Formats: sequence, C-alpha cells, structure tokens
Amino acid sequence: MSRLLTGPPIISLKGLSLSSSLGLTMGRAVKFELVANERVRRQTFQKRRAGLMKKVGELRTLCGVDACVVIYSSTSTCAQPDVHPSPAETSHVLERFTNLPIMKKDLSIMNRENFLRQNITRVQASLEKIKYRNWLVEKEQLMGNNLVEINLHDVGNLKDLKDVSGLLAGRIDRTVKQIEYYTKSGGIRLGKN
Repeated sequence: MSRLLTGPPIISLKGLSLSSSLGLTMGRAVKFELVANERVRRQTFQKRRAGLMKKVGELRTLCGVDACVVIYSSTSTCAQPDVHPSPAETSHVLERFTNLPIMKKDLSIMNRENFLRQNITRVQASLEKIKYRNWLVEKEQLMGNNLVEINLHDVGNLKDLKDVSGLLAGRIDRTVKQIEYYTKSGGIRLGKN
C-alpha cells in the first residue's frame, strides 16, 4: 500500500522529516485496485470483512436500525455467503426490502445514472453562479474604467452600456433604501450613550 503525506511533518531534522520518512499520514490514502498477491489479497479480504461486520454491528446498536451484510467471496471454500448479524435477521431485513413498493425501492437505491445526473445538475448550477459572478465583475470593471477615464465613447457595445446602467440603477436603489431605513430608525448611532 502506498501512503501519501497529507499533513505537515511531525518532526524535522535538517530537512529530513520523520513523518515522510516513516510513511506516517494524517488519514488514510490508499490506492483502490485489485491486490495482485493472492495471499495478501486473502488477508486484506479477511481484515476488511471483519471491519465491515463490526461497523454494521455498531450501526445497528448505536442507531437502532436494521442493517445487514451479505458477502459472497470467490475465494471461499464453501458456497455459502458470509452474513451479519445472523442468517435469520439478514433474511428478515432483505424480506422487508423486497416487500417495499417499487417507488420506495427506487428512492432508496442510488444507481450510477441518478448519481451522475445529480452531480451534473449540481455542477451546472455552480457553473451558472460562476458565470453570473464573472459577468458582474466584468461590468463593474467596465464601469470603473469608464468612471476613471470619464470617456464613455470608448465603450463600443451598447449592450455593455445598458448592463452598466442596470448595475448603477441597482446600486442607487439599494443606497436609497439604506438611506430610508436609517432615516426611519433615527440614523446611525456611533458609540455608547
């Protein structure tokens, strides 16, 4: 397994960091690929299977939920799967799931298509926000350049002028509302009385 250094060195002696030389990490960074060595693969499987069974047991106990694990292993000598917590409880949980109406099953299963669709929607919304922020920055820069140079004839695009006009109108409206608010509330109070 390769370990990546994810934090600052723990101890540094003349440029030699103890954490990087020992392979210590601040979390686990593991390459997920098939373990080539058969013996190491079996050991990894046994350790991770035991960890998964333990986590499901903790989830059941701490959260009071019905959960189960069914693992089929190609390296297992018997054709029976590993089940946790017990075959009877596992079959009860699976029976509850299979008896759900189709619509509820579909809601509880995240398939790749739904996962990708949700991510695409999220990224597109983020992209639209970034495009809008960029548009605002461009118009504010255009507005700032024009106010500094006081030469509106250099702006070659009427659309840019309308955009700048809209931005200025919005700022003026916000400023007028702030003035009205402060006038009604008795002005800005500075310091303590």
